[in-house]
Amino acid sequence: MKRIHRLLIANRGEIARRIQRSARALGIETVAVYSDADRNALHVREADHAICLGGTTASQSYLNRDALLAAVRDTGADAVHPGYGFLSEDADFAEAVTEAGIAWVGPPPAAMRAMASKAAAKQTLEPRGVPMIPGYHGADQSDARLLEEAERIGFPLLVKASAGGGGKGMRVVEKLELVADALESARREARNAFGDDRLLLERYLVSPRHVEVQIMSDTHGNVWSLFERDCSLQRRHQKVVEEAPAPALNDDTRKAMWQAAEVAASSIGYVGAGTVEYIVDASGDFFFLEMNTRLQVEHPVTECVTGLDLVALQLRIAEGESLPEERPATPKGHAFEVRLYAEDPDQDFRPTTGTLSHVVWPQGPGVRVDTGIESGSEVSPFYDPMLAKLIVHGANRDEALARLNRALAETRLVGLTTNLNFLRRLCAATDVADFNIHTHWIEAHRDLWQRQPDQPACWSALAASVVQNQRDATHTDPWQRLSGWRRFQQRRWLYNRSETEQCAVTEHQGVWQAHCASETLTLSDVTVELLGGAHFRLQGREGQRRCQLDAWPDATGIEVDDGHSRWHQVWWQAEAAHEDGQGGDGQVKALMPGTVTALHQKAGARVKRGDKILSMEAMKMETTLTAPVDGTLVQCSLVVGDRVDDGQVLFVVDPEEEAAA
Repeated sequence: MKRIHRLLIANRGEIARRIQRSARALGIETVAVYSDADRNALHVREADHAICLGGTTASQSYLNRDALLAAVRDTGADAVHPGYGFLSEDADFAEAVTEAGIAWVGPPPAAMRAMASKAAAKQTLEPRGVPMIPGYHGADQSDARLLEEAERIGFPLLVKASAGGGGKGMRVVEKLELVADALESARREARNAFGDDRLLLERYLVSPRHVEVQIMSDTHGNVWSLFERDCSLQRRHQKVVEEAPAPALNDDTRKAMWQAAEVAASSIGYVGAGTVEYIVDASGDFFFLEMNTRLQVEHPVTECVTGLDLVALQLRIAEGESLPEERPATPKGHAFEVRLYAEDPDQDFRPTTGTLSHVVWPQGPGVRVDTGIESGSEVSPFYDPMLAKLIVHGANRDEALARLNRALAETRLVGLTTNLNFLRRLCAATDVADFNIHTHWIEAHRDLWQRQPDQPACWSALAASVVQNQRDATHTDPWQRLSGWRRFQQRRWLYNRSETEQCAVTEHQGVWQAHCASETLTLSDVTVELLGGAHFRLQGREGQRRCQLDAWPDATGIEVDDGHSRWHQVWWQAEAAHEDGQGGDGQVKALMPGTVTALHQKAGARVKRGDKILSMEAMKMETTLTAPVDGTLVQCSLVVGDRVDDGQVLFVVDPEEEAAA
């Protein structure tokens, strides 16, 4: 038995950190590899050793076999874990690693090749009794043969690339006369995506489910099936939500799935972690889809319901150990995983890039976050847009789903568009709670991922006003410390939400009211906490309901997240009107430290109550101060760029001058 001492992780982001965690617990040193774009990434900082592969694109770095093999040699690593994606299912790379005398934490190259082609996999497994969808996956790829087989199989028909996945090279055909065009376009797409234009044909199942079984095998002939996961909630043939165990399956079907998965693994001499995927029709019959010869993205839900560390098992198996003597008998509780992506659901889930200015993850019992990003992380266009996986575990499905919805409400991702709001709406849907779903459900419910109506302006106006009302007693930079409130009999803010719509906010004895068009919001018992940087958390009560709101002021307005939706409100103008005690004597003072940004009147000018006098920026928001009374501006010696202190007199309007006139 050869122990692993130094493990090179041929991957990046959250999966690299996930593998590091298990390796560290086993006393194994870790080596991170990184591209120039990932130089400051978390997985690099947390590894025991790190080596740059160079380049920025995947082909220049994480897909560069020669650079990775050189990194193994240069760092003295004695094992390689590929994670998932990139080269994790590349049999040639696995073979090169093992031929160099390095342990490969994955299946043998022969087993990978046996399952690399969906058609070859079906030809291997069908004689062993693994259920197959009616179809054709033969070597004769001529149009004549494919058209003949299409007519035999029937419609609707799925034309699918034999290699690859992710929905590329797939076409659904409703009638025979459309098959020829589908064959041509599917071949072209498959050739461009995978370098392999072979196709297979299958009966297309309407509204099916996607269910998969986790496999773990060792070198001593032991094969475990570790229950099943449902991955039916997908967009563009890619999984969004996974859960374990799969709901709405009878025990006979579950056991048949487990047994078929074990047969598949045994048939090809499989070793390590793998997944056998099935498609399930409306009647409950299941059919083999493919086998993924690697660790899956959704492996954490299986870890939750088995209590096993699948990565640790992978490492021990690679060292030559047997699986433990006792395998889990039944799943414990229920688990969900959702994938958080840098993508815009309103633009057909198009990937987004930029800087995540603020990242806040949920905490608490039964909540786990696997991620490779933090506040300040740059999301580049070079790699997969997945930011994190949010995983929850509960005693049963209802508890786990409630925990998931709460965890999503507590998550904050600020700075670029993500699918967070979409996931909140998706996981709160009645059909998801009732498990009335299938693989096309998201596409059939486009209202979940099309742009939602703007949130009430009241929330934005109130958040902006409360944040503006903060002051710093001891620091010149109000973002450094939060120290209290400034109380007046009444404070009033006016916001021009647009050129035609105005919002007004008042505060009196701790009660805040926001009025925008026909919307009114009243909040009492308001408290505010500065969580760091420009991140404020507001709490209060609307009647009997407790409300919580996170706010991030910026140069153009304020970004707000109430746990259900996130939105950004751009303000054209913000003015503070002083009533009942502030400015009644003509004096107007600074309510917080800031910088003068504009002067609208000169000393000696006759002004009317409400005329603009001076603008200043405080807490990264510009406030325009107005004349509190009719009169003459007798004191205004500031110039643009001057710093002003909390409580400093900014200008004085003498009402006596107007009376004498």
